[in-house]
Amino acid sequence: MSYNQLKWLILLIPTITVGVWEYVRHEYLLPYISMDLGNWLTPVIVLFVTFTLLTRLFRKIELMQEQLQRERTAKAALEERERIARELHDGLAQSLFLLSVKMKQLKNIKVAEEDLKTFEEIQQRLFDIHHYVRTGIENLRQPVVDELHFKEVVYDELNRFERETDIQVIIDIQIDEAKMTTQEKRELTFCLKEALMNVHKHAKASHVSIYIRIDEEQKMMVVKDDGIGFQIDKPLVGHYGLRMMEERCAKIGWHFAIKRENGYTALYFIKEEEGSQNDGANSHLDRR
Repeated sequence: MSYNQLKWLILLIPTITVGVWEYVRHEYLLPYISMDLGNWLTPVIVLFVTFTLLTRLFRKIELMQEQLQRERTAKAALEERERIARELHDGLAQSLFLLSVKMKQLKNIKVAEEDLKTFEEIQQRLFDIHHYVRTGIENLRQPVVDELHFKEVVYDELNRFERETDIQVIIDIQIDEAKMTTQEKRELTFCLKEALMNVHKHAKASHVSIYIRIDEEQKMMVVKDDGIGFQIDKPLVGHYGLRMMEERCAKIGWHFAIKRENGYTALYFIKEEEGSQNDGANSHLDRR
């Protein structure tokens, strides 16, 4: 029912109610009830109809107005996010791109042997920063969704990853979405995307294993790959993706850890109170 239809019903129902009552009273009830009693009954009947029917119509109008307000707020937020994304793209992202082009041109210049490693680290950090700025711009341009279907998002992301990388994905997933908050779904979705991106960019893996359990017993996500791995005995500065995953886990009360086990690199995302229930997952390991 449209907004205008509801308004017309609210205007017409009391009038129609009085008209119908007066017709029935004069045609059928006049021998049984007095004129004074009929006059008293008229406002009572109108009041009864108002409380039983019109209040429902008013509630529908209120719900429509609330929905309209939410849509306006979401639209305003999306427009603001789009504006910020456009400014980042036109300013910071373009500057980083031009700077990366300049860095590539510097390869033609002879660099001293002792400075070569530093030069390569700066180049890699610049590439990483540019990548995360671009990722942030893409995230800003995506509409804000009040409720995510986490399981559906996970399968979509894994299918896309397998299709684009030709890396085989082994899936072991059991998710009870009623046990998750919306914020948990958002942050874990980002962490999964970032973990898969790291595998694609750095690991040179042929297989990736995804283990997710969200139920009464535990909340846990593990991403394993059989790639080349990395040194976990010392922290590596400048790996923004891993730092961001750790920060996002901390925001939702989860624990983030990395292990190298049986030829696999494993990223653990565990709800903190469940951390003690998982072998090795509760130990604080150095981040990549």
